[in-house]
Amino acid sequence: MPHITATALRAPAPAQAPARAAELAALAAGHAQRFPWYRDLLLRRGALGSGDSSDLPLVGTGLLGAHYYTAEHPQLPDASAYLTSGTSGGQRKRILYSPADDDAYVAQRRALFGEFTQDVPRGAVAVADLGTGHAAASARRVFLELGFEAHDIDFTRPVDEHVKKLNAWQPQVFFTMPMILDRLLQASPGLDIRPRKIMVVGDVAPPAWRAHVAERFGLRPGDVLDVFGSIEIGAIAYSCADTGLYHFHDHILPEVLPPEDLPGLTEHDRVPSRREGSGALLLTSFARSYFPAVRYVTGDAVTGLRRLRHAGREVFAFERIDGRLAGDLKHGERISNHDLTQIMAEVFPGRPFEAADDDGLVIRVVADTIGDGQLAAVRTAIDRQAPDVAQMIASGLVGPVRVRAVPPDGLRSGHAKRRLDLKEG
Repeated sequence: MPHITATALRAPAPAQAPARAAELAALAAGHAQRFPWYRDLLLRRGALGSGDSSDLPLVGTGLLGAHYYTAEHPQLPDASAYLTSGTSGGQRKRILYSPADDDAYVAQRRALFGEFTQDVPRGAVAVADLGTGHAAASARRVFLELGFEAHDIDFTRPVDEHVKKLNAWQPQVFFTMPMILDRLLQASPGLDIRPRKIMVVGDVAPPAWRAHVAERFGLRPGDVLDVFGSIEIGAIAYSCADTGLYHFHDHILPEVLPPEDLPGLTEHDRVPSRREGSGALLLTSFARSYFPAVRYVTGDAVTGLRRLRHAGREVFAFERIDGRLAGDLKHGERISNHDLTQIMAEVFPGRPFEAADDDGLVIRVVADTIGDGQLAAVRTAIDRQAPDVAQMIASGLVGPVRVRAVPPDGLRSGHAKRRLDLKEG
């Protein structure tokens, strides 16, 4: 294993180095030219021309909702637009990519997937089953440029059609989402493929989940790659089998802030930082031109941001995504999405599930029945991972966590991402 050294971070120290400071100043100035509202914001703060990250404003959903997601951008005539879920005003978000943005994203994915699949012969079949969005739109291009025979599956088709196509194509490389794969593994007739490499994106995929998938397909855990990305930023990070951490792509400059330092969060939304290097994730991308990715507030809470010396080079890495700042579950106190997904992968391996707020936490899992031992295992694991919740249950302030068996069509999450913040009713 390569020699690894690490330093925990709360702010991105390299941004203060002269070379990186000049790069950051140039990046912000470029966005100020493309987006007049961002220029006005820099001028009001006296930050135009500054390369000190602490001078630059946070770019969060409030600013983007007012000036970017639903605005017209006639100054960007060559932009490609990708739509995602709605803003608070009910309109769908439009995220713009320049041709150079698209090329950079494909190059980042190509480099990562190329190294990950280097022992798979070119000309082998690679399939993407990803739903909608930017990752889905670009996956076939990535595979073709890597020399694979590339296919993708229409997200809107029934699950049995997905299984039929996969069984016919027999992919050696499979790129999908955790929730989709969980559902494919529960389908009847069954999924019968033998991929050599699996990549997943879009949901929390903790080590226990990846280990189960690897075992199911007769693979090593390192043959299942978890990819972290967003439509705003593009490629962000990926799981590393050597370190057990998530490594950021080189174009990303990350930092974390205490959630209480973010504007607009209520006490209900906040996630306490576990230790140095943990908190609300902010990202700056040096590879995005048509999205103002400078200190962008992702909405994710992460644990253990650090700098590593790994395989002869310096990288930023983090331990885990704990969940969404404004979307985590609460059962008296907060339960991290990571912990809940890890627990379910241990107790109900391969079973699709979702969690809802129905006067307390209710977990719905695709199963015929829930055994007493399974229910006890879930509750014990939640008590262990969330001791504040355990104390509130013991005190009678909230009831026990409930787990319910549902049929495959009994989930409300849809076919792609599992939902961990559903409201009943």
